[in-house]
Formats: sequence, C-alpha cells, structure tokens
Amino acid sequence: MIEENRKCQKRGSICFVVALAFAIMPWINACRKSGGDIRGMVSRHREAIARLPAEDQVFRSPRSATAPPEQNADQLQSGVLTRDHAREIAALSNPDVHAALARIDAAAARIIEARSRYIPTVTFTHNSTRTFQTPASRNRLNTSLQPQSPAPVQTDAQNFDPITTIINALRRPLLGGQVKQKGDRNSFSEHSTAFTASWTIFDGFIRQAQLLSAKHLYRATGLSLKDVQRLIAQAVDTAYFQVQFAEEQIRIARAEERFGQEQFVETEKLRAAGRATKADVDNFRVRVLAAQANVTAALGLRDTGRVLLAEFLGLEDAMLPDGVTLSPLEPESEYEMTLPDTVSWISRASENRPDIVQLGLLVQSERERMRAARGLYSPSAAVSGSWGLDRGSSLGYSKEDQSSALAFEFRWELYTGGFRNARVREAEASRAEAAARLHRLRLNVQSEVRTVIVHLRDAQQQIRLKREALDTARENRRIVQAGYIAGKETLTRLNEAQRDFIASDADLALSRIRLREAWSNLHAAAATLRKEGE
Repeated sequence: MIEENRKCQKRGSICFVVALAFAIMPWINACRKSGGDIRGMVSRHREAIARLPAEDQVFRSPRSATAPPEQNADQLQSGVLTRDHAREIAALSNPDVHAALARIDAAAARIIEARSRYIPTVTFTHNSTRTFQTPASRNRLNTSLQPQSPAPVQTDAQNFDPITTIINALRRPLLGGQVKQKGDRNSFSEHSTAFTASWTIFDGFIRQAQLLSAKHLYRATGLSLKDVQRLIAQAVDTAYFQVQFAEEQIRIARAEERFGQEQFVETEKLRAAGRATKADVDNFRVRVLAAQANVTAALGLRDTGRVLLAEFLGLEDAMLPDGVTLSPLEPESEYEMTLPDTVSWISRASENRPDIVQLGLLVQSERERMRAARGLYSPSAAVSGSWGLDRGSSLGYSKEDQSSALAFEFRWELYTGGFRNARVREAEASRAEAAARLHRLRLNVQSEVRTVIVHLRDAQQQIRLKREALDTARENRRIVQAGYIAGKETLTRLNEAQRDFIASDADLALSRIRLREAWSNLHAAAATLRKEGE
C-alpha cells in the first residue's frame, strides 16, 4: 500500500511539472525570440515608440531631459532672455511638467499591471504551526484515553490497563455524572511547504478590455503633459508681456519726467523775466514729482512680472538673476496686423488641442471599462497546479512527505444580486459623462477661439487709431509748447497737450501688448506654437 502511494505521488508530480512546462513554454519561447534580457526589452521599447504616431512621441521625453533649477539659473546669469528661450526652460523645469511626467510613469505602470493578468502566477508558501493546547475531543491521544461510562470495572487480567483505569477514574465526577472534557496540553508541530502555479485561461475578455483601457489612459496622460506645456507657455507669455508693458510704462513716465523738468527750467527763466508766476513753476514741479511716482509704480509692475516669470521657469527662490533682461517690444509685423480666419483656426484647434484628444481617449477608455463590466456575465476558466511537502513534528522533509495536485476550474456566476447589472450601468454612465464633457469642451474651445479673434481684431484697430492719435498729440504738443514759450499759449493749454500726449502713448503701448496677448491666446487655444519674429 505504501509503495502504491509513492507511485501515485510520483505520477502526480510528473503530471504537474509537465503541465507547468506546457504553460510556461510559450512565454519562454517569446522571450528567447526577442532576446529576453533587459537590453532586449529596452531596445524593443524604443522600437515600439519609434513606430508610434508623431503626436504620441512628443510627450515621451526622457526624465533626464528635465533640467534642475540651479542649472537653469547658471544659464541665465546675464544677457537677454527671449520669449522662446523662456518657453523652452519652462517646458523642462516647471514643477507641473515634472508632475505630469510622474503621472505618465504611473499610467505606464498600470499598463504593465493590466498585461500581467495574462501571465501565470507562481507562489511559494511555507507554514509552520506549533499547537500548544487542543480540545479533548480533538486530541490525538483521545482514542486510548476516552473516559468510560460509569459501569462496574472489569478485573479481567487480560484487559486490565492500570494507567488507563487511573486516568479514567480521575476524569469521572465524584457523583458519577457526565465527564467534563478539558483541553489537552500535549503540544505538537505541523510544517508545510508548497509551490503553486495558477493561470486564467478565459475570463470573458475582461483582461483585454482592461489592457486597452489602460493603454487609452496612458495616451491620455501623455497628452495631458502636452496640455500642461501649452498652458505653461501661455502663462510665460503673459508674464513676459507684463514685463514688456512695464518697460513701456517706465519709458513713458521717464519721458514725462524729462519734459516736466525741461519745462520747469524754462518756466524759471520766464519767471525771472517776469513772464511767469511762481504757480507756473510749481505746476511743472508737481508734474515732475507725479512722473517720478509713475516710474516707481512701473518699476514695481516690472519686478512683479519678473517674479512671476521666474516662478514659471522653475527657478530657485522664484527670482531672475539681476543680469538677465528681456527683449524690448518690437514693432508689429505684417502677420500680426492681419486678421486671422475664424473657421480655419477653429478647425485647427479642434484637431490640435491636446485636452480634446485626451477627453476622446478617456471616452474610449470608459467604453473599454463597459466591455470589462459586461464580461462579468461570461464564465471563466483557470488551471492551477501545486507541489509541496507536508510533515509534522519537524522540518526534516523526505520523499514520503511530497504532495502534488493539478486542477481545472470552470466558474460561471449565475446570479449576483444585481451586482453585474449595476457595474454595467455605472460604466455606461461614466462613458456618457465623458462624452458630454468632450462635447462641452469642443464648444468651449470654439467659443474661446472666436472670443480671442474678436479681441485681436479690436487690438489691431486700436493700434492703428492710437498710433495716429499719438502722432497728432505729439505735433499738437510741439505747437503748444512753442506758443507757450513765445507767450502765445497758456499754461493750462500746455498741460492739456502734454496730458493728451502721455495718454495716447500709454494707450498705444497697452494696445500693442493686448495684440501680442491676443495672438498668444489664439495660438494657445489652437495648441500651435508660434516663435518670435514670425
């Protein structure tokens, strides 16, 4: 009998090993064909990325491409920081970009997690148990030490066991009632070691749907990086334009200060000649002080813009080095003064906006989640096998302690109390919500493009009008100033001419900045990058 048990155990072990070999053989062959080492995996990953569409390769920049803040500060010790260079630095060093890259890594890990469900799992388990006390009804020695019924004790010499008799006598109650069983304190040990392999053969295509959903989420997460970079570029432009506008304000205020100082000197001469009063002199002194106050306010606006720009660039302490200057406000190009076509820009935005494509991928991911939920209605099949050792009292395993098993499980849940139906309804609702959000985003993008083009058209028209008004105000101030010095114009008229000139100059500068902001917002709305000078 023992010999037959050994043969059965050996046959079971052989069957398990053969089944496990057949299960793992396709994966081994696949690894061998593709060069199953780490270098081969990296090479295959790069080849796969190279075969992807261009829009999917953009966000797969290596983590080493991100520059630390101190390296960017070293590159910006002195010189002119152009808007294009500022965008490039922000696209690599902004903390939001680093966070987006981390989300891409997490999405890639979820793909690996979903793909791992196709691969068999191998588990090693070991269990060692030390039992110190068990109920008397479960004691191994209970068979020979069972208390007897209260009957006369036989004194046959052949059946007399003095030890058993004494123990039974001690266990009986004094008045001959039922024996109250107590826990036995004879301790013992049990040890088991096993290898278990399991493989899901079919699960209603749930794994396939989950893998496709993870891939869609990965692409959507990558596109979120492009969207982050788009918004960061727009924010960099806004801070850059603020500094340029502040520089224009400083120029205008200092020009007003110089004019007031010149008129203060001329009025002092007129007062000495008896042609002006002290009030006239004080008038220009007040204008000089007001111009100096405007210079101070413009300097504060410029410093605030530099701080915001340094924050977007990811610089340490959110501060641009003192030797770094920004490009001056260049004259408007013919392209900037041309009104864009609304229809073509809306079409471009619908095709290029990464958040639109991202939501489209989320809709596809939710559709795959629906498929996975419907897969719960299908049966599932799995195979498993185990081989191990089981022994009591010690870990000294031997051949007689081996055990092995091979199992096939077919599972089909016929009734779940409405759980599957609820899961499908939840997935359908999530898909419908994502589709509604996508439609809402498309409408929002169309509205954004149309609104920006309206602002751009207004800025172009204002630049034309304000430039003509500035030329007229400059000529009028020249005539009034000459008449004031000649005594033909009053001080009030000169103040009005100077005020009109300063207001026209400031309005023109603001319109020029608004034009550039409108173009920046338009390119951001359409997810296109326009470099300086184009």
